[in-house]
Amino acid sequence: MLEHVLSTIPTLDKCSIRGKIVLIRIDINSPIYNGKILDDYRIRAHVRTLRELADSGARVVVLAHQGRPGQDDFTSLSIHRDLLEKYSSRAVDFIEDVIGPAAVEKIKGLGEGEILLLENVRLLAEELIEAPPERHAQSWLVAKLSPLANYYVFDGFAVAHRSQPSVVGFPMRLPSCIGRVMESELRALAEIWRNRERALLIVGGAKVPESIRAMAEALERGAVSRVLVGGLVGLVFAASKYGGGPAVRSFLEKNGLVAEVERARRLLEIYGDSIVLPLDFRNSRGEVFKAAELADLPVDIGDGTVELYKNTIKDYDMVVVTGPMGKIEDQEAARGTIEILKAASERRAVIGGGHTILAAERAGLIERLFHVSTGGRAFLMAFSEDLPALKALLKSVERFWR
Repeated sequence: MLEHVLSTIPTLDKCSIRGKIVLIRIDINSPIYNGKILDDYRIRAHVRTLRELADSGARVVVLAHQGRPGQDDFTSLSIHRDLLEKYSSRAVDFIEDVIGPAAVEKIKGLGEGEILLLENVRLLAEELIEAPPERHAQSWLVAKLSPLANYYVFDGFAVAHRSQPSVVGFPMRLPSCIGRVMESELRALAEIWRNRERALLIVGGAKVPESIRAMAEALERGAVSRVLVGGLVGLVFAASKYGGGPAVRSFLEKNGLVAEVERARRLLEIYGDSIVLPLDFRNSRGEVFKAAELADLPVDIGDGTVELYKNTIKDYDMVVVTGPMGKIEDQEAARGTIEILKAASERRAVIGGGHTILAAERAGLIERLFHVSTGGRAFLMAFSEDLPALKALLKSVERFWR
């Protein structure tokens, strides 16, 4: 699939044309605290594509999102604009509108080489709906903006696993290409696939349902040979094997994770030693306790797990890390994540996800890694299923390029 995509979907070169209006979907969704962006890696990653389009003389209209309605990190993209300007050394205009008359007039008035960032696309309720590309081609977002543009560029790998209007709708209406971020991500994935028999996957973080589904399909397809778990994913797997005390059971029930515990148990029955669980955890008081006891809520993996995972990493050529091993917002709870990232950096390591990248940057490890993915869940899901964005782009090739 990956080799076919790379040889079939046009790259940026085919859409970088002077005077043409190019709609580009990027993903600059970033960790935010108290209104400040904590890590701007994704923003820096997309600068190359934007600069290349602007230098070609294209008129560039940028679509992006931040957070979800109701979440603390759901904000305007005005703060992102400032960083895009800083890293691209290009003027980036911004408008607090997406599909209204003001946005339409701004797009029509763009000059050659100018860049316009539209407001957070998730202000539109339809952007949160998962549906087939053909349906999203009829959405307000796509119907309003596609007649104004000549090309669509998809560069938002971190949102490629979403079948949403800004991701899959535009390819149904416009000749489409992939940007430089998307191209580099696909090449890294292809390299892992070629070396899958010597590839290790480490899954952490808090997005349990997506992670368990992707792990199951990655193991079924043989995309990796072994999986290590940590973070909230690791807690769910430990609970599936050992049960857990009242605090753990209450936490799982409150967060709707009881069904995921059962799914984890079934995976362990099927794949056995191919899934490695934590031996111990560390709680918020700094105390280490055995996973078999699971009497307290963990904030990090324990010392025994760190050593087990580091020794396991040594046996593999490629190591993919998606998601932290604990609550890295707390410096004391970031130790397990940093130790695992250090060990992974001694191999050909690929990391993904905003918090994982943040931990690697804080530890000074970025330059030692084989590839830094802008996607966390998207990178994990790319092992296990065909990404909706890629399916839509392949359909676009059939419609417009052949």
